[in-house]
Amino acid sequence: MYGVNKAGCARADRQPTLRSRMDVLAVLGLTHMVSTLGVGPTGLVLALWLQHQGVTVHIVDQATVPATKSRAIVVHARIIELYRQLGISDDLLALGYKLPATNLWVHGQRKAQISLQNFGCELTPYPFMLTVPQDEHEKMLEKRLNSVGVYVQRRTKLQGFVDRGASITATLFHEADGTSSTHEASYIVGCDGAHSAVRHAIGAKYEGETYKPLFYIADIEGEGDRLFNGEGNLMITNQSFNLIVPYDKAGHARLVGITSLGTEENPTIDSPDHDHQITFEDVRPQIMETMDINITKVNWFSTYRSHHRIADKFRSGRAFLVGDAAHIHSPVGGQGMNTGIMDSINLAWKLATVLKQPEMSEEAKHQLLESYESERRSFALKIVRSTDTGFTTLTSQGMLGYILRNWLIPFIIPLAVKFEFARKRIFRGASQLICNYRGSSLCQTNTGELQSGDRLPWVKTDQGENFSTLQDLCWQLHVYGEPGPELGQWAQKAGVKLFVFQWSDLYAKAGLIEDAVHLLRPDQYIGGIFEGESIERRLDEYFLRLGIF
Repeated sequence: MYGVNKAGCARADRQPTLRSRMDVLAVLGLTHMVSTLGVGPTGLVLALWLQHQGVTVHIVDQATVPATKSRAIVVHARIIELYRQLGISDDLLALGYKLPATNLWVHGQRKAQISLQNFGCELTPYPFMLTVPQDEHEKMLEKRLNSVGVYVQRRTKLQGFVDRGASITATLFHEADGTSSTHEASYIVGCDGAHSAVRHAIGAKYEGETYKPLFYIADIEGEGDRLFNGEGNLMITNQSFNLIVPYDKAGHARLVGITSLGTEENPTIDSPDHDHQITFEDVRPQIMETMDINITKVNWFSTYRSHHRIADKFRSGRAFLVGDAAHIHSPVGGQGMNTGIMDSINLAWKLATVLKQPEMSEEAKHQLLESYESERRSFALKIVRSTDTGFTTLTSQGMLGYILRNWLIPFIIPLAVKFEFARKRIFRGASQLICNYRGSSLCQTNTGELQSGDRLPWVKTDQGENFSTLQDLCWQLHVYGEPGPELGQWAQKAGVKLFVFQWSDLYAKAGLIEDAVHLLRPDQYIGGIFEGESIERRLDEYFLRLGIF
């Protein structure tokens, strides 16, 4: 167990003081088909990060048992970086498969092979795309939760809750015995997917649209060096696309595509009410026509309508939305689950700060918690727009879509990735390293290549890597060069950890400023960059403005 000092840094020398009741009620919802787009890891990560900071968390889930389908499988570099905070990145890497390359096929002809090994070299300790079946991912997270005495209360449904100003009172229905009970908590967080009961309860609109194409998704096993070679494969035709993403070298893969059923050309099934009646055998002829593929076993198959929607608010009083409850996007780029996990990590340290510092003013608490919505909704809007553009490009039936699929994508992308700047830009966007909170109320104003609100750049020198200090979930000061004479004394008094790194030109290349103080938030984003005189006074002013410490 870990206590928390004034700065929120983990210390093993004292036990945390917990409230007699739960502090946060996390509501999961894994039973709806649409909710299989990443709800599980979002809620489990929220619980882990809260528990690690000494916050009591109670998790309820309507599902009877843990998920058994792989569902979302891509875990991006930014998530693996953040998992280091709790020492679970190595566990995830042990479960995952590093995708070595992806192939682009147009009308059955391979047009390009793009190597993904070290694609994000010099940007992150994890310069690759990792595939992990979501059910295995969830088992890993839940096992860690169980190891610290936190268990998911299953077959439990949220019937409603009342925000009483100082707390919330939730009514829960227990399917096992048909009884209801009430639970009091400081906050409630809806991790309950596209049909979120928490979102409905706070009256948030879920604005967006449903894409017309009907997707199919399957976990398959197969043979052959052409498509079951451990590499990704994107197959483009005039009418649709298919994507094969392996998650091991043994021929296990995820197959995603658009059915030709229910279209104007084939109106046999054109109602969402009938989507679930489609079987793998219905789409097999289409798959075989598009791809020369030898599928030996189908472990799971489903169809779904993809959406792009975002809630008009992520918070109301003591209720919050994360993951699919707050935003949902097309499967292009594998962004959904990763975005939801980042929601949870952003919210967890803010809830923990408010709960563990009762001396904070109500205004300061409100400002800190409001920053969750302003930071994460802004990023979610960008992700929804980018994935919508990508999906529209792949599925458009007009002349522009035809030209993009058949000519521009096959030739421009292979050419672009030959250049380092293009590879870095693509990787930063796809891996969510590009996420920043510039302009947030938690940021000190500054200009330059690297700004407040940016992710701390990863730099590795002969002395080691600067991310080695980020395994503590706390505020930190980083100085690359020589710290001022009074900075150490200020840090000790404030309870903020100070780390000094020997200057290297590699730091300058990454945008870090020599001798400046880089203030890092608990989620590894830069809160402020301070240089020149009176740094200690300006640090005091920063924390005084936020009402922290």
